[in-house]
Amino acid sequence: MQFRHRRTRAAGLTAALLGTAALSLTLTGQAEAKTFPHGIVKADGGLVAHQAPSTHAPLTYTFQDGAEVAVDCATKGTRVSGNPDWYLISAEGDAKWVSARYVDLEAEPRHCGPDLSVAATTTKSTGAYEGPSTADRRRTTLAKGTTTEILCYTDSGPTAKTTRWLLTTEAQWIPSTALKTSGEVEFCQQG
Repeated sequence: MQFRHRRTRAAGLTAALLGTAALSLTLTGQAEAKTFPHGIVKADGGLVAHQAPSTHAPLTYTFQDGAEVAVDCATKGTRVSGNPDWYLISAEGDAKWVSARYVDLEAEPRHCGPDLSVAATTTKSTGAYEGPSTADRRRTTLAKGTTTEILCYTDSGPTAKTTRWLLTTEAQWIPSTALKTSGEVEFCQQG
């Protein structure tokens, strides 16, 4: 019976160790999971979401006034009533960018993009815009050969003519066709 008792204790010890390991993995996974601050939409008639952080980007969705939204990250884009901040809403499907002007948040969201930037050089003279659209206000013109640092990208435009736009560390948007990057650029989302 002593052997059987040892087997039971060994089985109990093994189960306890496996349970502790599983709990540890679960807690680690929860600690590493992305957290999204929540906010309430404050827009009479609803808040229109866009494919990119620009009032000129295609519409993707409308959030009702009073709707609760989870914000993945924040970036700069077209000014709306003087506010240049835009939020990427955490949701499935097409990108849903909304003006921060119409969202009351419980906490500040993270900035979009990774912690490290990617070096880039303009391949031709190009505009640098307030938002990811040539219809947005042009902030400056960059000469061919100008170097800059890129944080992330988003796509904008009608399906047949979608343009990839790159966000600089100076909060300017440049069409990817005018830049050569030194490495891979990530999508603008929580890094």
